[in-house]
Amino acid sequence: MSMRFLASAGFCLLVVAAILIICVLLFNKWLKYKERSMAFVLKQDNNKALASLRITAYERITIMLERITPQALVMRISPTAATAGNLQMQLMKAIREEFEHNVSLQIYVSQDCWNKVVKAKEDVSELIKVAFTKVNADSPAMELSRAILFLEQEVGNPSIQQALLAIRHEMAHHF
Repeated sequence: MSMRFLASAGFCLLVVAAILIICVLLFNKWLKYKERSMAFVLKQDNNKALASLRITAYERITIMLERITPQALVMRISPTAATAGNLQMQLMKAIREEFEHNVSLQIYVSQDCWNKVVKAKEDVSELIKVAFTKVNADSPAMELSRAILFLEQEVGNPSIQQALLAIRHEMAHHF
């Protein structure tokens, strides 16, 4: 009888051990499920916060692009400059400051979109440099203003338009 008792006690221990193992496995599975569901909720909350920041970034980049269009720059800065050389320096400074003020926004947009924004800035700077070569540095600022506006009318703003289009596409993709 003692053998039988030991065999049934061993069987009971085996059943208890199996139940404990199953409980531990189920508990681990439940913990992983809870971790994943909490991570999902956290990610959703982060996406909501990030969405607001992205929208603000798209708005600020759009404003920057509009502010660095040659026409907007000339209208804003031209009256304060006396000579073409002075105006060119002020225009280049305004572009640089506008860009530096908004450079942190690149973390909210795709690399492709940001590259288009950088190209737009570089193209506007180049347009101003080309227009400056067509006037004398000591001539009145109004001559450079006219040269810039004429050149802009001639070539347009394709890189600014492409950057704005990239922003619209990205916004449509995310929202």
